[in-house]
Amino acid sequence: MIQKVEENKQINPLFPSSRRVYLTGKKHNIEVPMREIQLSETRSPDGKLNGNEPVRVYDTSGPWGDPNFHGNVEKGLPRLREKWILQRKDVTEIDGRTIKPSDNGYLSERHDQRSQERSQELPDFDRSKLSVLRG
Repeated sequence: MIQKVEENKQINPLFPSSRRVYLTGKKHNIEVPMREIQLSETRSPDGKLNGNEPVRVYDTSGPWGDPNFHGNVEKGLPRLREKWILQRKDVTEIDGRTIKPSDNGYLSERHDQRSQERSQELPDFDRSKLSVLRG
């Protein structure tokens, strides 16, 4: 894995002793976000202070933790794997099928309609430009 350190001069107040770093894969150059946490020194029994190496943990904030991410729900997430999938040449584009209420967690058409009538908090994600692939 190759490391790319985020050059972000702003300190995140939620994580003041850490910074976001990326580990890059060798095969697909995908950047995996990690949080590098600076550890305090450890005092040994003789009173000597010993430094500790930082610890890296997976950063679960996803793209929203990246200051360069557009953060627009209506645009959706970046299509990181699309290029690799198409390069394999083992998928075909199909029409797909009509979305059913159960696909979105509703029990029936009526349940779906009533939920839509009561709540318009988030707009529906526009899937019209997405293709459905079958392997």
